Amino acid sequence: MSGELIKAVAIIIIAAVLVTALRTRLSEYSFLLTLAAIAIILIATFGNLFSGVSRLRELFNQSGNAGVYFVTALKALGISYIATFAADLCRDFGLSALAQTAEIAGKITIFVLSLPLMTAVLDAALKFVGL
Repeated sequence: MSGELIKAVAIIIIAAVLVTALRTRLSEYSFLLTLAAIAIILIATFGNLFSGVSRLRELFNQSGNAGVYFVTALKALGISYIATFAADLCRDFGLSALAQTAEIAGKITIFVLSLPLMTAVLDAALKFVGL
């Protein structure tokens, strides 16, 4: 896994140098090169993500809590990545107010997503205490 990270970082560094060199003369090609580098790295790393999610699903299945907890954890992870991506994109365009809004929206969405889980935990605690 660390070897793949080193390859990804090498691609990122090479792409950054090439994009910086192309930006002044051929800005449209520098944008396409950036998109190509992003696509290559994401495709290469999604394999690791799927194997990790598969292993995590096995662990949740063994614990007997496969349904709600696993899906909630994956959704929260996805929401956080999407919100961070949107915020970083806004910052790249100099739109810090929109970036903060994207982060707040992501946090609120994760909070709302976790409400049923928090309710289940509180119900279990109240039953344990006898209330």
